[in-house]
Amino acid sequence: MDANLREQFDRAVDDDPGADPGEMALAAIVAGGRIRRRRREVAAATVAAAMVLVAGAVTAVTLRPGEAGPASPPAAIAPAMMMLVAAPSCAPKTVEKNATDVVIFLGPAVTGPREAELRSRLADDPRVDAVNFEGREQAYERFRKLWSDSPDFVASVNPTDLAETFRVRMVDRSRYASFRAEYATVDGIEWIEGRVCTADAPVGGVW
Repeated sequence: MDANLREQFDRAVDDDPGADPGEMALAAIVAGGRIRRRRREVAAATVAAAMVLVAGAVTAVTLRPGEAGPASPPAAIAPAMMMLVAAPSCAPKTVEKNATDVVIFLGPAVTGPREAELRSRLADDPRVDAVNFEGREQAYERFRKLWSDSPDFVASVNPTDLAETFRVRMVDRSRYASFRAEYATVDGIEWIEGRVCTADAPVGGVW
């Protein structure tokens, strides 16, 4: 329990000796959870907007993933990642092992023929159960719907700020680590992130 909530709880119990401490503690926990959720929502929107501004300042990014394995996403991909929202039936944090669903971010230089090659490779991969492609225009429409209550934020983003992605569902989550290691070296793929989801989640684990 947060220190200030604990202090308020103790004060309330002292003022009302007949109060049920169990019921009051439960009420305090529920209230604290609501406050923390609201703080996270506000922080997420603020960080996402800030990441878009950072993307505007980036003029060029050179990335060859896979050899050493980047510790964090490239600057050009990070803003697009911030605009993804984990589906309710998925864990909010990404994982490096045992992911059921995967998002593969493509670099800005990937053309239609190269995208088709990657789609075919993923479709033929026995580790892949399902694969969907989302282009920039599709991503932008989804983004507009997700952030419809923040028109200023939406107005600050262009389709070109968003990365094209493949959304993948794994056949066997235990094979995600090898899958990620292999595709991280593929030309045109700039970043890969996985999530743990239930079977009813959308492919890729994000909205």
